[in-house]
Amino acid sequence: MTLSEAKRIEAHFANGTLDPDLPGTREIVNEAHRVHVNAMLWGSTRAEPHRRRVRGGIALGIGMVVATVGGFCVPFLASR
Repeated sequence: MTLSEAKRIEAHFANGTLDPDLPGTREIVNEAHRVHVNAMLWGSTRAEPHRRRVRGGIALGIGMVVATVGGFCVPFLASR
């Protein structure tokens, strides 16, 4: 479920256009609420490609730091 779908479902439920007595309605509303709360807490949903790019950038940055530190340490260790 996307964030926009979750917001629409929550709005319809709050307006009373969704019947809570129908089977499965409560589960869908609860899932929509869960998606909305996760997006509010973490800034986006887990399936968004933006999060993958951020993780990839962080991993690349960590790799560059490790390679730089290793490159500085190798000459000092080799001179011993």
